[in-house]
Amino acid sequence: MRPTAYAQAIVVARAIKSRLLKSDVIREAALAKDLGEALIALRESLYPGIGEAKTLTQALTSIWTGYFKTIEHLARVTPGEALDVVLAPLREEDLRDLLIIIYRAVAGKPVDEKLPSAFYDKTLTYNVLRDPELLASPQKILEFTEGTWAYSYVEDSLKLARELKGLPALWSIPLIVVRLYHDSIEKLGLNDVRSLEKLLCPHLEYKILSSLTVAKQFDVPLKLIEIAVGDMSEVCGGSVEELKSIYEREADAVSVANELKGILRNIRIEGKSVNEILVNALRSSRQVLKARAITAMSGYPFNPAFLAASVILLKIEVETLSYIVSSKEYRVSPADLLELLGLEAM
Repeated sequence: MRPTAYAQAIVVARAIKSRLLKSDVIREAALAKDLGEALIALRESLYPGIGEAKTLTQALTSIWTGYFKTIEHLARVTPGEALDVVLAPLREEDLRDLLIIIYRAVAGKPVDEKLPSAFYDKTLTYNVLRDPELLASPQKILEFTEGTWAYSYVEDSLKLARELKGLPALWSIPLIVVRLYHDSIEKLGLNDVRSLEKLLCPHLEYKILSSLTVAKQFDVPLKLIEIAVGDMSEVCGGSVEELKSIYEREADAVSVANELKGILRNIRIEGKSVNEILVNALRSSRQVLKARAITAMSGYPFNPAFLAASVILLKIEVETLSYIVSSKEYRVSPADLLELLGLEAM
């Protein structure tokens, strides 16, 4: 596609990056003594109405509405070849939340989490949550998604739910999300695929690690891993067959994680327990992902990776802000919050 086709989208992507909050503003919000003080610190941002929010729900609505609307705005001027890539982070939130609803419904449990996609009225999740008939039937949720980008993923999640027979199901969601990203880039040209893999692999590798280690803790059968990965044969330069071989061969979750070091090279895998390993891997994933997104936006702009990088930077900010405002509601100390977010106190 000719570079001129990207002209409008590049302007919007640069505007997204320019409107992101400075690190000292985010630190100020993290150090705030309560929710109200944190929201005052965030009032000069792209999130509509956050300065006037009085409750956690209002704050989260402002943050996630700003996120979804910003991505949709970029998508409207994005060339067709890059559209799925730009929408992938938005769809990630919606798909994850939709699968949580399905797994809760299969288990006969209510949905009590504050799901990000529930705060925006154009998501599949939002509409499912407001229809008691859909909430009561995973099969009807599948039928509701027919003809949408989500259908094949929902279909496989139901296959998994029926096969699990009492085992936990949430371990599968990160692997299914990896498929979503894989599908969004696989039809692009080789150079674009390589650029996007370099950008996105820290994010995808953390999801692979978390899925396989948690699944191993519950002794999930390999055939269920195979349903989750679908028809992927390779991801981030690593063989899916090798991933499955490690999962099947190793005796415990920590051993699985240690063996994955040789394949998942974009994240740091270290620690003595599953929790320690995943905390370290998540932190390194976010650090590398942010650095690569910044690098991608400083280079040649007429490609899908440039646009995706702006959305990734926005995603990192939104997740950070959501964690900060939620922590104020649940009285996490500022010192602990700074440590968890990897921020230094000023």
